[in-house]
Amino acid sequence: MEKATFDNAMSNENDNQGTVSWEKAGNTLFLQGTLDRDSLLPLWQQKEQALAGIDNIDVSQLSRVDSTGLALFVQFKGECQKRGRTLTFSGVGERLSTLITLYGLQALLDDNQPKA
Repeated sequence: MEKATFDNAMSNENDNQGTVSWEKAGNTLFLQGTLDRDSLLPLWQQKEQALAGIDNIDVSQLSRVDSTGLALFVQFKGECQKRGRTLTFSGVGERLSTLITLYGLQALLDDNQPKA
């Protein structure tokens, strides 16, 4: 199992603020912590390594995701689609779901729904 933590040196207020960590298990990337404009750059810079062999991102352990974090998910999904791969998101909580709806990005979750 591969594990990494990305720390934002500017975070003094709260230990979890400004930090996103990830762990790969099988074909799933598990994200933990906060994914916002202050913490996403290191994950973006290591996206190739983080997404290698991944077809699902579990976001259930993210305490906060802002619009820039959501934009990162859209970018990840688009890059996977360009390569002919499907990327799904699991563990989407109410807050993230609301953000997705507000931005009209329900298609981000379309692959997560069972096909009828």
